Amino acid sequence: MRTHSAPQQLRDQGELQLLREENPSFAGTLAKGMMILQCFVSDPRPLANSELAQRLGMPRPTISRLCRTLQAMGYLDHDERLDRYFIGPAVVSLGYPYLISTPLLSLLRPAMQAMATEVMGAVSMGVAMDLDVVYLETCSHEQGTLKRPAVGAVRGIVETAMGRALLASLDENERNTMLERIRSQRPDDHQRCQVSVEESLAHYRKRGFAINLGDAGMGVLAVGVASRIRYGSRQLLFNCAVPGYRIKHQDLVKTIGPRLTEMVRMADAQPGLR
Repeated sequence: MRTHSAPQQLRDQGELQLLREENPSFAGTLAKGMMILQCFVSDPRPLANSELAQRLGMPRPTISRLCRTLQAMGYLDHDERLDRYFIGPAVVSLGYPYLISTPLLSLLRPAMQAMATEVMGAVSMGVAMDLDVVYLETCSHEQGTLKRPAVGAVRGIVETAMGRALLASLDENERNTMLERIRSQRPDDHQRCQVSVEESLAHYRKRGFAINLGDAGMGVLAVGVASRIRYGSRQLLFNCAVPGYRIKHQDLVKTIGPRLTEMVRMADAQPGLR
């Protein structure tokens, strides 16, 4: 049984129909429009009506009508020459109030930047969204990392150290439910990251942070910590990533992990934010 209060990213018409059967008050037309927008998260290139219809399992006339509506509201733009849609500026403006209201963001930027400069990497803040994490801010050393995530970047929960920290912070039932959904819906991610995820979960309580030894590719190593600060129903998550050629595994565990844990501990201690 789905938990209606938990956010879900619907992948196609079949999943939407199942959810509507469980919850008759669910607004199907609105959900279809949002599903179109979500397609551009994983594939930001311009998409044709036919591609969206195939991906979502919806009739092409339905897709065409919804895309024209989203275009009229500024959430999609249309390239007449290619006859394809791409994300419009209204999507960016819609996210702005969320970003500027993030707890402690302005206060944490100096601490995040100081750590990024110190370790010659990138320090990020994010929140979970279904089976992904969304990056809300990243402060980077001038040389950065090979995969410096921009604001709004989306990564799979099991692919990131901050996502693994979130898993470690959940109670056992919640964690097992999420891991089972990842196994069934994203089998490639699950298989590639399973051993590393299990290692992080086994040691998170003792270490205070999760680790990623390059599972997401590009040789980037990272540590992640789940804070006690909540933004609505979501925890703020923190990540510190460093190119693997700059550090060794023991440095990640002995130096960078504790450094990020201390930064988050100080943020947690701020009054009125838990």
